[in-house]
Amino acid sequence: MRLARLSIRNFRNFEAIDIALAGNVVLLGENRVGKSNLLFAIRLVLDPTLADAARQLKLSDFWDGCELAKGPRIEVHLDFAGFDTDEAQAALLTDFRIAGDPTIARLSYVFRKKPEVGGPPQSSADCEFIVYGGGDESRPIPSRLRRRIALDMLDALRDAEGQLGSWRNSPLRPLLEDAIAGVDHASLEAVAADLDRATKALEAFPTVKALEDGLRSGILDLAGKTHDIDARLRFAPADPLRLFRSISMFIDNGKRGIAEASLGSANVALIALKLAEFAWRRAKNERNYSLLCIEEPEAHLHPQLQRGVFDKLFNAGDPNQALIVTSHSPTLAAVAPLRAIVHLKAQGGRTNAYSLANLPVTPEDLDDIERYLTATRSELLFSRGVIFVEGDAEETLMPAFADALGYNLDRLGISVCNVAGVNFTPYVKLAASLGFPFSVVTDWDPLDGTKPPLGIARTLDIWDAYASVSGREVLSAAQRARWDASDFAAFSKAWEQSGVFLNDQTFEVSVANTPALLGTLLDILSEQGFGSVRTKRIAAWRADMKVDPAQLLAMVADIGKGRLSAKIARKLPFGQHPPGYIAAAIRFVADRV
Repeated sequence: MRLARLSIRNFRNFEAIDIALAGNVVLLGENRVGKSNLLFAIRLVLDPTLADAARQLKLSDFWDGCELAKGPRIEVHLDFAGFDTDEAQAALLTDFRIAGDPTIARLSYVFRKKPEVGGPPQSSADCEFIVYGGGDESRPIPSRLRRRIALDMLDALRDAEGQLGSWRNSPLRPLLEDAIAGVDHASLEAVAADLDRATKALEAFPTVKALEDGLRSGILDLAGKTHDIDARLRFAPADPLRLFRSISMFIDNGKRGIAEASLGSANVALIALKLAEFAWRRAKNERNYSLLCIEEPEAHLHPQLQRGVFDKLFNAGDPNQALIVTSHSPTLAAVAPLRAIVHLKAQGGRTNAYSLANLPVTPEDLDDIERYLTATRSELLFSRGVIFVEGDAEETLMPAFADALGYNLDRLGISVCNVAGVNFTPYVKLAASLGFPFSVVTDWDPLDGTKPPLGIARTLDIWDAYASVSGREVLSAAQRARWDASDFAAFSKAWEQSGVFLNDQTFEVSVANTPALLGTLLDILSEQGFGSVRTKRIAAWRADMKVDPAQLLAMVADIGKGRLSAKIARKLPFGQHPPGYIAAAIRFVADRV
């Protein structure tokens, strides 16, 4: 079974979102964009520990744009799929199948004005909530279903050490209760007798006895005889049936208590115990499906530990459980399945959600993107906009060129994505699916003879990739044929409107053809210690002779494109604008974030 869709209406940050999901969910987005609110919306439907008092929302929980006089409703709908293969899950959800698709079960929460209230609601008391299934308000969701298809929440301010140390709240509790149930009473009595003897030996020490007597006397003096609690200093309760409650988790082979663990270690232990609890409840037929929600699970975890822990969790392969996590960690995002990513973005007073569950790419492209999103490049998933480039040279110089134009890419939240080639289409689909404004910087790449330049087909493929995600129309064969006949000037001008910026030469030649940058480029070439022929050639170019592209690229190849770009970035004259197509690509994204 898997969580297949989430819909929210008129709740806090959310005017209306409706997104496909692929089981596990990784919520990304800036602070205050509504990640915690989205988790709470899911809890309104599924959390068995959430009291009805918490489900009775306030008028302030309506989205700010709601007009209360029009009787708006807060709605949360969760769709589940894939439950038909499990008889127990099918039995639980079969009454909540939706009419339009019986393979989907829908569980819903609605908060609305009471029918008998005239005019707009004045307070929460004028409203009511209902939780129902199958799109039919006459089918209430029983509490039994919430216990068997349940959500467990670890919030961002969780006290892992305290939760593990508390008998009432520890996930170790049901596991211990089950383990002790298999021990006979006589054996427990024997252990209790051993502990009693040890306690008496402890009490035999005069200083310990004096401490106990002093504490008992102090409590009696404060409380009086009627309320005295008859306190004792013991290793564990004397009652054999309560003895096991003193069992707790220790670390370092039993030398230290969990309170002495690092915060990261305590969090890992808590998550591991939660998963063990899920497995135990399924084995005992107490639960059929578990959702573990964790806010900011990367807290206190070293990057390598983040990768190790969440790679295991995301790839556990257990169809009876799923993770929903919120995160600001590129490390965690890098190991998350790409289709699990949901990006929240504040736009015009509301939060919109973009899901990659149905990203229209081939398995090979999906694998390429996931490999690309290493911990250093997965920052793309946290961006506000992205500039796609072909190689290292453009990637290195783009931030410096942006600075020269007065744009700080980091402050604007714009990432430069080097696709290491010209296969832009899967990355364009990724950006469009996440709602990012983007531009593509690429070459015209003319061919000998009558064939159209490679840049034309590349640009048209980029448009079709964008269209496949955004709902636009892909190009027809006739439209492609007309574009194939275009010259560079007309074609490049037209496609700038769609975010594709073409260069009629290679990047380095464009730098050489930009007067403000030529001197810097020639200075760098002069420093390389070339032979007499190339040295004279550089001098001739400096004397206002036109740079020969083939000769320049031969020198660049000896230096290395990335190394040359790094040198240009360091020597870039302050305020000197980059080549025109580069400047236009930067402005296109910067003006849209």
